[in-house]
Amino acid sequence: MAFGSGTISSLSGAATDLFFAPKAYEAKARGSEFEKKNYLLAADYAEQNVKFTEQSTAIKLAQNQRDITKTIGGQQAQVAGAGYAASGTALDLLRESASQGALTQQVLAAQGQITEAGYKQQAQSYQNMASAAQVAIDADREAADNSMITGVIKLGAAAASIGLAPFTGGASLMIGGALMGGGSPSGYGSG
Repeated sequence: MAFGSGTISSLSGAATDLFFAPKAYEAKARGSEFEKKNYLLAADYAEQNVKFTEQSTAIKLAQNQRDITKTIGGQQAQVAGAGYAASGTALDLLRESASQGALTQQVLAAQGQITEAGYKQQAQSYQNMASAAQVAIDADREAADNSMITGVIKLGAAAASIGLAPFTGGASLMIGGALMGGGSPSGYGSG
């Protein structure tokens, strides 16, 4: 009794699902694990950049405050050294220097906050990509497990078509052969 095309298709599908697909899905999952690790590493670096920015902004603010204090102190010394009273134009200059210093402080603080927010968003984005990679890992592992199940089912279908052939007068084999081979029970030629 010859095998029909359906039987051969079931056998080849079973072989693929049992022997090749699990390895391919597992390899794909391992690749996704590397991807996930890299995303988590990038997220960690972005989080570190948030901390570096906080520190850098604090240093810049302190340096700027020192410059403001030096500028105002120098102006006060010049006014006093010239023998003028701390009034009128002298006070206007001091007030303008203090105002300009405060504005610079606000700009530095805002720039630091903007940079920190960018790094936080970047870290969250990498964490999301790592989560997506984990979904791919889980799906590939599940597909590897399921390919074993589908392989067994296909193997069972092939065995059933062979085992039932004597009881169906070869119909389980002939139907596939008739469809593929022009009516020949062997699946080749016209009978």
